[in-house]
Amino acid sequence: FPYTTLFRSQQTDHAQQALAEQLQTLGAKIKTMEVEAEKNRTTLENHRQKALRDPLTELPNREAYNERAQAEVQRWQRYGRPLTIAIFDIDHFKKINDTYGHQAGDRVIKVIGRSIATRLREVDFFCRYGGEEFVALMPETDSQTALAVLEKIREAIASAAFNYKDQPMSITLSVGVTEFKTGDMLDMAFDRADQALYTAKSLGRNRCQLV
Repeated sequence: FPYTTLFRSQQTDHAQQALAEQLQTLGAKIKTMEVEAEKNRTTLENHRQKALRDPLTELPNREAYNERAQAEVQRWQRYGRPLTIAIFDIDHFKKINDTYGHQAGDRVIKVIGRSIATRLREVDFFCRYGGEEFVALMPETDSQTALAVLEKIREAIASAAFNYKDQPMSITLSVGVTEFKTGDMLDMAFDRADQALYTAKSLGRNRCQLV
């Protein structure tokens, strides 16, 4: 009888030890899976962030604009706070490419993009929309306030001394500006700003046009 009890006790100890080892192994596997999942999440987020960046300027790209613009428009619709959109275009960009080459053109896009970005406020969203075109969303900002900010940026670019391989370059911007109006959808305001940009170009360039 005591031998049987001892045998059963040893069996129980072995079973408990085996269970403890299994639980420990399972815990380690779960921990490994959690670490892998976190790595995957980080990798996916890095890829997402990369997909939202323009590789040349390192500014947000058109995809990032689409994301942010939808959010800003929804906020504007909900709270009714002013929202202004501005479209920037580098004047005579084709001439820059033709005169100095595409490498110079890329350099101009990079430098101008960063120059504008550093002069906007933190609350503003600024991106390279495509080619030599940039877009700014200016939340909590009416058109007149936005225009004052944008005029300073335009003047700063126009008066800056740019050089490429020791050759002086004159660079100016045309900007189309509009404030979101009751009933606007995103594309309606964008098209209005784009039309204002076209007007700025037709009136001689190097100007901000508000509509």
